[in-house]
Amino acid sequence: MGKKGGCLCGSIRFTVEGKASFPHLCSCTQCQKWSGAPTVAWVEFPLEGLSWDGPGGEPSFFQSSVKTRRGFCPVCGGTVCALDEGYDKASLTIASFDEPSSLVP
Repeated sequence: MGKKGGCLCGSIRFTVEGKASFPHLCSCTQCQKWSGAPTVAWVEFPLEGLSWDGPGGEPSFFQSSVKTRRGFCPVCGGTVCALDEGYDKASLTIASFDEPSSLVP
């Protein structure tokens, strides 16, 4: 059974399977401007184990750099993920998980 999470309003929901890796905090200006917070907590899961299963389907994406797309809910604006071109993992915001305390950066 995978870990589940989603956005603030619940329109965007996800399930991830596989092993979590690289839980970390990021304070770069891209993460700050995207989240409106001084730091974002991230964790990575295999991209092949990610499924979008909420009523809103997959999130909307903003191309924040040459290789990175940041996913958010088009309804509530909740931040959810970052996907890097050519990378086999999805970076998900720890706060978007239903049980975020199980993923410690």
